[in-house]
Amino acid sequence: MEHTKGFQELTNVDDALRIFLNAVGELRIKSEVTLPQKALGRYLSADVIARRYLPSIDVSIMDGYAVRSEDIQNASRERPVNLTVSGESRLGSVCPLKVLSGQAVAVATGSMVPAGADSIAIVEQTTALTGDKVAINAPTNKGQSISKKGEDISPGQIALPKGRRLRPEDIGVLKALGVSAVRVARKQRVAIISTGTELANSPSKSDPAKVVDTNRPILSAMTQSLDAEPVDLGIVKDNAARISAALKTGMQTADLVLVTAGSSVGRRDLVPRCIEALGKPGILVHGIAMRPAMPTGLAVIKGKPIVSLPGFPVSAIIAFRVFVRPLIAKLSGLPEALDPTAKAVLKERISAGQGLRTFVRVAVRSEQGRLVAEPLKVQRSSVLTSMINANGIVTVPETRSGYDAGEEVGVSLIGEISSIRS
Repeated sequence: MEHTKGFQELTNVDDALRIFLNAVGELRIKSEVTLPQKALGRYLSADVIARRYLPSIDVSIMDGYAVRSEDIQNASRERPVNLTVSGESRLGSVCPLKVLSGQAVAVATGSMVPAGADSIAIVEQTTALTGDKVAINAPTNKGQSISKKGEDISPGQIALPKGRRLRPEDIGVLKALGVSAVRVARKQRVAIISTGTELANSPSKSDPAKVVDTNRPILSAMTQSLDAEPVDLGIVKDNAARISAALKTGMQTADLVLVTAGSSVGRRDLVPRCIEALGKPGILVHGIAMRPAMPTGLAVIKGKPIVSLPGFPVSAIIAFRVFVRPLIAKLSGLPEALDPTAKAVLKERISAGQGLRTFVRVAVRSEQGRLVAEPLKVQRSSVLTSMINANGIVTVPETRSGYDAGEEVGVSLIGEISSIRS
């Protein structure tokens, strides 16, 4: 975990985020038009307004006979009501028939309900007779087994609201409504830079002192999960000139820049001074009252946001969740995508630093009909498996020194919950 040594003052998490987002200022949100079949996972930047009914006609949702409910209100198996079958409503065709008193029209699931009918007598409650007769063995209620015109969506209705991330079923709705193009938020380009002379892209037996850079692939994946586009600017050695050059490239090619490692206040932490040299207003916050990710720095240079993330993987992940996620939402003009939450009972006590917002990784599972959360034994921000083995995060506020075993706490769910049966 990071230590406070070197930071003269730490900024509250909420204050840091407010200062940062305010400095980014009001933006002209950019959007683009795409085909519905290419829009899965994209965020709508405008409401989709229906221009047609869905369904477009009254349709039967069961096989059977379209009837007038008043004709068969006293029908039973002991005293069935016999009706004359005047024809059939064929799938995919407009039905020209009209059901008159004493009549029925054969229908299939999905076929048009003929005029005059107000319900469907399902085939299981009928008996076909000789000739053109059918016996109805049970009454129906008005509207029974009919999907009414416009039951799903009517013209003028907001079918899909602005800010919605499109799911597979949404693509089907767009197709059904005849929407040929949708306006979605333009993907924010996120430049990602890793710093550190010790870093390598892949493991090497010949040089065991090298450290594999996991931050860039993790941050790239997190960026993509927010429907943003990562721009990989690679590994930069601990050299001020090279770091500055990479930052400038990121500012020129992307909407925001993420740079990991070298973020603290030590002699070898070059990133903050490189950012400061780029322009104004510069670093707004450096050193945040949180654990992990205390050395996080938040900057804006000539209107371009830069986030200086710690080098330890878990710290970088937590800082991304706290600061980058709402930043991308603002740049896209969309609501922030939040994790699902749940209440769980703690299996063990959680200790936290007084005055620090602490993010504790936990394993959440279902036991005997309730959720329990067990803090992982290893909470060091340098241990990536502490994030891999967690499916939840408990946030301890600055005002508390921890939570006791047996307390019910809120959990942000970041993975699936398993069940243990006793």
